[in-house]
Amino acid sequence: MIFNTTSFQDYIRKNIISYVNLNTDNTIEISDSKFNLKGDLVISGIILSDKNSDTLVQLESLSTKYIPLISNLQYDSSLNINGLKLFINQEEKKLEEGYNMNNINEVFDNIFFNNLNITNSHVIFVNDTIQNQISIYNSSIREINRKIDGVEFNIEGLSGSYNNLSIDDFYSSVNLNKSSITLNNLHLNNKESFLKGNITVNLDDGLKLKNISNSSINFNINPILFESFQSNFNINDNISGELQFYGTREELTINSLSLSSELFEFNAEVNILDVLSEDIEINTLINDLDINEEYLSYKYEINEKFNLPFLKGDLNINNKNLTINLSETESSETKLNLNGTVNLYDSFNYQIDISSKLGDNDEILEILDLSYIDLNTSIKGSSEELNHIISNVNLTKNNNEFNLNTDSYIQNNILEGRIGIYSDNINIESSLSGNILKKTFEVDSRTDIRGKDRSGNIEFSTQSNLKINLINPNNIISFLKLDQLYFKNSNDELKLENLSELNKILDTDIINQESEFDFEISLSERLFQIESFLGERFKINGYYRDSDDLNFDIKISNVLVNNFFDINKNPISGNINSDININRSIENRTFRLDSNLSDLQIKDYDLGELSLNIFGNTDYNSYAVNIDLSKEELTSVKGEGSIIVTDEDPNIDIDILIQDLDISFIEKVGSNTMSNISSTISGEVNIWGQSNSIQHNGKLYLNGTKFTIPYLNIEYLLSENSEIDLYNQNFEFNNVSIKTESNNLPTSLVGKITHQDYKNWNLDLDFQSERLYILNKEYDETEGFYGRAYMGGDIKINGPTNQVSINIDGVTKTGTSITIPQSNNYTNDDFSFITFTDLNSYSQKSLDSESISDNISKTLDLNMNLQINESAEVEITIDQETGSYISGKGNGDLLMEIDSDGKFNIYGDYTTNEGIYNFRNLALIDKKFQLKKGGTITWDGDPLSAQMNIQATYEVPGGANPALLLDNPNFNKKIPTDVDIKLTGELTKPDSPDFEIFFPNTSSTVTSEINYRLNDPEVRQLQAISLLTQGIFINEVSVSIEGVTNNIYEKVSEVFSDILGGSQGPLEVGLNYLQGDKSEILDIKTEDRFGVTLSTKISDKILFNGKIGVPIGGIEETLIIGDVLIDFILNEDGTLRAKVFNKENEFRYIGDELGYTQGIGLSYQVDFQTFRSLLSKIIANNN
Repeated sequence: MIFNTTSFQDYIRKNIISYVNLNTDNTIEISDSKFNLKGDLVISGIILSDKNSDTLVQLESLSTKYIPLISNLQYDSSLNINGLKLFINQEEKKLEEGYNMNNINEVFDNIFFNNLNITNSHVIFVNDTIQNQISIYNSSIREINRKIDGVEFNIEGLSGSYNNLSIDDFYSSVNLNKSSITLNNLHLNNKESFLKGNITVNLDDGLKLKNISNSSINFNINPILFESFQSNFNINDNISGELQFYGTREELTINSLSLSSELFEFNAEVNILDVLSEDIEINTLINDLDINEEYLSYKYEINEKFNLPFLKGDLNINNKNLTINLSETESSETKLNLNGTVNLYDSFNYQIDISSKLGDNDEILEILDLSYIDLNTSIKGSSEELNHIISNVNLTKNNNEFNLNTDSYIQNNILEGRIGIYSDNINIESSLSGNILKKTFEVDSRTDIRGKDRSGNIEFSTQSNLKINLINPNNIISFLKLDQLYFKNSNDELKLENLSELNKILDTDIINQESEFDFEISLSERLFQIESFLGERFKINGYYRDSDDLNFDIKISNVLVNNFFDINKNPISGNINSDININRSIENRTFRLDSNLSDLQIKDYDLGELSLNIFGNTDYNSYAVNIDLSKEELTSVKGEGSIIVTDEDPNIDIDILIQDLDISFIEKVGSNTMSNISSTISGEVNIWGQSNSIQHNGKLYLNGTKFTIPYLNIEYLLSENSEIDLYNQNFEFNNVSIKTESNNLPTSLVGKITHQDYKNWNLDLDFQSERLYILNKEYDETEGFYGRAYMGGDIKINGPTNQVSINIDGVTKTGTSITIPQSNNYTNDDFSFITFTDLNSYSQKSLDSESISDNISKTLDLNMNLQINESAEVEITIDQETGSYISGKGNGDLLMEIDSDGKFNIYGDYTTNEGIYNFRNLALIDKKFQLKKGGTITWDGDPLSAQMNIQATYEVPGGANPALLLDNPNFNKKIPTDVDIKLTGELTKPDSPDFEIFFPNTSSTVTSEINYRLNDPEVRQLQAISLLTQGIFINEVSVSIEGVTNNIYEKVSEVFSDILGGSQGPLEVGLNYLQGDKSEILDIKTEDRFGVTLSTKISDKILFNGKIGVPIGGIEETLIIGDVLIDFILNEDGTLRAKVFNKENEFRYIGDELGYTQGIGLSYQVDFQTFRSLLSKIIANNN
């Protein structure tokens, strides 16, 4: 029983202490020891210290079994260690000096147990200032088997931790000998992670690492084990892989490193130099880095499929510097280079350069709807903050190139940066500033956009200010303000200091002027929300999560639209209310537009109330459309149909019913081409096709249609139920006739107007008329002509509206009377009165009168082939200064050409049949010559260079007494005297007139004597002028007061003749007063005479012409004197006539009474060119 005594156990404890202290350089302390006859040995409170008193081992208790001296119990050779703290200094010198192989063999030889149990123990490794700790909560080492050169054992159920890394379970088979340590079937489990494999470490004689033989480890690691890694890279998925390696302490080779997760796959080869040195060098050759695109799509809710490039390259660590060099594999279509350096000190610095090019077949381009991407980015920073980012991105979309530049700095948590986006059509320049700590940022941007629409170029620009608050990353709030807005297209130009200036343009308070910002935009849980601060009358709000979860509302309330929509400077006004909603969710996929425009007016014309409703499914892109135009509860236009969007151009199919729609408003929106328009239109029309190629089918009927063309000053009427057929892109006129109030003969209109998508309008119209009223113009000194004109024939209008060709083939009709005053200046505009306006390219500026005339002169091509007959009376001013003019009737064929280059030509001849030439000159002459038949005016191009050859005769009233000319006082009677004038040369600049004097119905003897006196041209001209100015012959020096008086009497006679009927009716009556001849030189004196001229048709067969008068102031005042001629028409064509006449005798000597000659005659008129043709006509008539 001595073993159980305290003294014996103290003896044993002291001997153990003495043995350790004497045989080692260490000191041991044991606070207590117990053992008994059953074989239990318990030693407690063990502290092992080195010679420096540094604790090497601290052990709470050590227990085992020894062979019992008195017991029949089974031997249990286990060693139990509890509360062990083992301190190991890893300085290399101490390791080399501390142990050798003999020490290890001695340890092996003294292993007396088969099992080792360790609980609540810690092993602490110290290397300079770095301390690592292995904690063993529970461990069992089983089947310890001493071999000749070592020991084998199994580690089972080890749990604990390495520093902060916990170990839930570790087991392995271990073979430890003098040359190697082998771990077979190594398995470590921890928090859904594991590590397993086989490792062989070879040792040298000093028990130091010699090399590692081919070893392998498979693992599956949950990133939650590495909190910093998880927080920085936001990776939550397990990473699995395999590691195959070998090497020495100088160089470790990992010939295969593979990593795999749901996010990526990674294959590499790693070479590590100076493994146990502070100057470790790691070189990594990455064979493949593949990102899982499907996982990214799921993780970040990306709907589109895409492929990221496979990467390869190098990762090298040397002198605490990490060098990165990655690029795409040869099989990758995406070109990517990632280069950089990282300084791995405590506050490490880094610079990463990224370049990438996406080729034609890259799926990312398809997703982004791009053709090409070229990316170059440089990132600089440290572990404390990001310092500098420079990026340059070139994009190509639809052959349009874009360039994105960023340049940002961060210093002392203050961010300053610049962002630029550039292309041929878009320029966006932004400045970025903010405080990273406060997480508030501000972006000021300038945006310029240029593009095109169907009507021409578009320009848009704006300044914007965006304030962003990132204090709560789960609810990011920003505020947007728009300023300096500018919009311009081919029709309009709009400049706004801010959105509130719309109030001035619309003449109504639609935008709130008090708000600091225009919009609030927030982001919360991937949900964007927008809300406007524009006011109660104009609201925009909604949210966007993705293309399948969004909702936007736009509401316009009680807004007076005025001076906003202009058509030909005539504003559309009204009161508009609109609601627009776009909604996409699991239940709904809808678009809705409800719009109402009340009190709709064009200029001052009231159209009523217009409503438009559109509703449909955005998945099917099918929308129902309803249109309604009503006035005073009567619906004039109603439309129902659909819009289907299958591509960029929607398909439209709308049926429109029109019932008595008053289209008088057309006058308000048109130019000055037409006025006083009134009409109603009814019919049914189907509008269908793609929006860029709309077709229309149906019929329209016009009723009560009339309009005035101001240039012509004529109101035209269309026949009732005038029909217009609409098909494809044609407007075809059927059963349409045109007439005027004063002319019931209709003009038919057939043809069509075509277009290409409401552009490129083309005319093909044909007017046919028996007698069309085409002109009713009053005198205007600015016009080139005036009067009335009627025409029969064809008018064809063909060609595109920007190059109209008008071809006229017609003949003048009864009632035509045109006066052409001579104008010193005229242009092609003087002949143009039709304006075609393309609504797609309409511009207010083009409404300027000067601009209109410029456009017209380039768009009209007129060819007129006009036959002029005796039904048309034409008056042409020969001399604008004196007022001399030609007025008459005749025949001719004229071709007029007006082309789009400004040319105006006339070709053809006009032959006068009857009329007058009113010759005025020197303020003394104002005489009307009767035109002789056969005079001509010939045009050969230039209208002002027409050549004329016209003769006219002036019949001196009452004749003239040739006594002064013949110096013969025996002549006491006026004889019939005519003055002929011949006009030649240019129409507007005629040659000097050539005068001839004739004496009709005068004996040849007298005529011969007078012509002898007039043989000298100068004398003839002088006498002609005297006859025209005074009505008498003169000698070379005389000027008679009677001539001046005769001029006065002649003008008074003309006035009274016009009052009594002029020359236009069936009864022509004229009054005249002729002063007698009084010459003291030749002692001549004749009576004054008051006379009446009368010409009328007594019946269709009897014509009366006569001049009768009463002498005044003489002895014959009671006589009625004069000449009378009565024609009796004896056949139907008027060629055979009988005549009865009374004629005053030609000669009357002084003192003789008046004498008369009476007689009868028969005349027959026949036209012939040869005597053969004359005989043929006579024979034919006799038969």
